Amino acid sequence: MTKWITRLNASAYNQQYDAIQIVSKNVAESAKKLGFQELNLIGYDNINNNQSRRHNIQEAVLGVVQPGDLVVVQFPMWTHLNFQAEFFDYIKRIESVRMVALIHDIPTWMFTQDDDYDRENDFWLNQLKKFDLIMVGNDKMGHKLQEDGVSVPMVAMRIWDYLYQGPHRDKTFQKKLYYVSGRDIVDLDYQASTPLYFYNKSVSDDVTSNGSVVWLGRQPSDDIVSQIDGGFGIVVSENIKEKSNMNFVFYNQYNNPTKLSLYLAAGIPIIVSSKTAHAQMVIDQGIGLVIDDLNEIDNRLSRITAEDYQQMIKKIKPWQEAVSGGYFVTRSLMAMTRYLDLGLKEDLV
Repeated sequence: MTKWITRLNASAYNQQYDAIQIVSKNVAESAKKLGFQELNLIGYDNINNNQSRRHNIQEAVLGVVQPGDLVVVQFPMWTHLNFQAEFFDYIKRIESVRMVALIHDIPTWMFTQDDDYDRENDFWLNQLKKFDLIMVGNDKMGHKLQEDGVSVPMVAMRIWDYLYQGPHRDKTFQKKLYYVSGRDIVDLDYQASTPLYFYNKSVSDDVTSNGSVVWLGRQPSDDIVSQIDGGFGIVVSENIKEKSNMNFVFYNQYNNPTKLSLYLAAGIPIIVSSKTAHAQMVIDQGIGLVIDDLNEIDNRLSRITAEDYQQMIKKIKPWQEAVSGGYFVTRSLMAMTRYLDLGLKEDLV
């Protein structure tokens, strides 16, 4: 039996900094340590209305998969819907092949208005029902999928890894915030004095006119990890408005933000909102703050001492080592194979 995992490769130079590409690469690298082989994909052009081209690509990618193999698909595939559906069906037609979804995102939740969607007829939910097992981002995501009628066995990854073996700076207690994003920042509800550093491609004039904002532009993620010397990383905040048609307020309750793992790899405390799947983890592990309104930050930081901060840094250290070394994806892949091969259910959501 051969174990396979899909990997979405950048088809343009500027895509290499996108979270989708970084996570897909990191997941594949962790899987290869466990003996997986890659099924390489790109964002194919001119396939939506070309069934013959779609079929030829599927044959080229999946022709190596043999009966009895295991295929882990990083989901969604970020391609045309008909290509993705046919890709899954192609795999399922191979005798005794087991197919597992490793979820990056659930588009239904990303773009819905809260719970306003047709669970029974939703394309994405029905696609997930085709799998033998689903690797979900976290327990909260898994329970929500079960509520939405997806009854496939599930294993939770908890958080993403961020593979990094580069240099780090010593961390000191500094009253400053970081926000790393691949999207434009269009609005900001922030009256606090604590400096707020944005790493992203573009911010609006209204945002840069805020006296507490420092815009650092878009930079390679590894460079950011190596540069940070203290402060706190904002994972989720309703005070920051990004250019997107996503419903962030709803979706951020369930997803695994990549910036959370980036901040942990950098070795700094994180800030999340109370609605997120990671809020209790942050509290229990003492690795950051739970804040729903960033305008409270001055008051919250005034109660933290340099000694308190160093205690947080100490508690973050094992998490930093874990995400930097690929622990969480490796752990969940092993839990997945334990269930599929041995029927062990202790890791199921």
